[in-house]
Amino acid sequence: MNKQELKLLAQKYLEGTATEEEKRLLNQWYDTTNDGWVEHVNTKTPETEDQIRLRMLNTLQQQINNHKTPQGKNYVSWKRLFTWSVSAAALLLTGIFTWQFAFKNEAPKLVSVPDKKIIEIILPDSSKVWLNAGSIFKYPKTFDQKTRTVELIEGRAYFEIKHRDKHPFIVKTQSLNVTVLGTSFDVRAYRKEGTTKVNVVTGKVGITLKNEVKKPAIMLTPKQELVLSKLNHQIIKIPTQEIAVNAWCKSQLVFEQENLGNVFHVLEKKYNTKISVCNKNLLNERISITLSNQHLDTVMQILSFTKHFKYQMANDSITVIK
Repeated sequence: MNKQELKLLAQKYLEGTATEEEKRLLNQWYDTTNDGWVEHVNTKTPETEDQIRLRMLNTLQQQINNHKTPQGKNYVSWKRLFTWSVSAAALLLTGIFTWQFAFKNEAPKLVSVPDKKIIEIILPDSSKVWLNAGSIFKYPKTFDQKTRTVELIEGRAYFEIKHRDKHPFIVKTQSLNVTVLGTSFDVRAYRKEGTTKVNVVTGKVGITLKNEVKKPAIMLTPKQELVLSKLNHQIIKIPTQEIAVNAWCKSQLVFEQENLGNVFHVLEKKYNTKISVCNKNLLNERISITLSNQHLDTVMQILSFTKHFKYQMANDSITVIK
């Protein structure tokens, strides 16, 4: 967003004519510009981010209303808008509370993962998170003293969380919240899929619906998957193959006497493809093999040579022929 576009958005926002999408764009710029600023607020109770934004915008609006052109019309230039923003903040420098997003000294980080990429992030508590392609993830530069809260706005993430007895780790999505003390788990929340899925690899997690946080949490343990349908809000728990949960974000896959059916299932998740097998007996054959981060075609060549089958690749699918 260039300077002229930003100017127009800010003006529409202050005039009350901005659309929801335009507000979202301006808020996104607000959240990410210069990592935020520190604002000292003379109040006995901390304000939320939205409350501060509203108060600042109201201050700017008052400045605009008080500034008249000779023709009696309201007018504000981008330079004045910026000056008034600084002035409004300066008026609050005598306060006893310091606000910045999440009550910390730095603004939260917003990560957007490009297509065909996987990003690994080390969180402030040394926990790790892997983000799949198309994911949008928000986390603070410093966790507060009570909880460690992050937000998976879109996409898929695998978490390996450091154990903290008195500091639960919370992952917020559009439809549910996942709370843990220390564990490893996978959350998949692509909007286009219409479902939110949670899988546990180690430990235990508690899951609450976003609009029903006071209800008892649904507990999930390893080799279990929770699926929430966004269409009818139905929740189901089903068993799952532990080896397939985090295969998409691991560079090395180790199989010990695993049947080919499960191996193909892991490859489907890791490479986002569909593998069809003509001879179903092949799915029960066992294999012990270690696969590194190779191209899918190379992996299929290794498997076909080892288990003596042929295959055909076309677009996003593979057909295995015995």
